[in-house]
Amino acid sequence: MNNYYIVLLVLLPITLFAQSERYTKGAENGYTWIRMEDPSQYYSTSKETYLSSILERYRLTQEKHPEISSLSCKEDMEKLAWEGKSNKISLEDVVEEIDVFYSRSDNMIIPIIFAYCYSIKKLAGTGIKELNSYKEEVLLFCEE
Repeated sequence: MNNYYIVLLVLLPITLFAQSERYTKGAENGYTWIRMEDPSQYYSTSKETYLSSILERYRLTQEKHPEISSLSCKEDMEKLAWEGKSNKISLEDVVEEIDVFYSRSDNMIIPIIFAYCYSIKKLAGTGIKELNSYKEEVLLFCEE
C-alpha cells in the first residue's frame, strides 16, 4: 500500500502541471492545439471541428466577457465578408494559419480564440505592425 501512495505523490504534481499548461485564463491555448497532433493521444474530432466548437462557445460567451470582446476580430471578419473573400477562406485555411502561429514557442500561452483572431486578421490583410500590436495586447491580457 505504501508504494501506491508514493506513486500517487509522484504522479499527482505531474498531472496537475500538465493540465494547467494547457490553459490560459481558463481558455485552451497553444499547448492544447499542438497536443492534438500527438498520435498517442485520442481526440475524437479534427482541428477543424475542435475550432468550430471553440468559436461557438466564444460566440455564446463574448457578451458576458467584455475584455474578450475588445480583442475580437469581428471587424476583420466583416471586412472579409464585405470584400467577398470570406467564401474563399476555408476552415482548413484558418487551421493552417493557427498551426503557423503556434510554431513559435512564445505564442503557446495565447488562447486558441486569439490565435484564430490573429489568423483572421492576417487573412484580412492586416499589416505586420498591426498584427504584432494585436499580439502584444493579447499577451498583456494573458499575463494580467
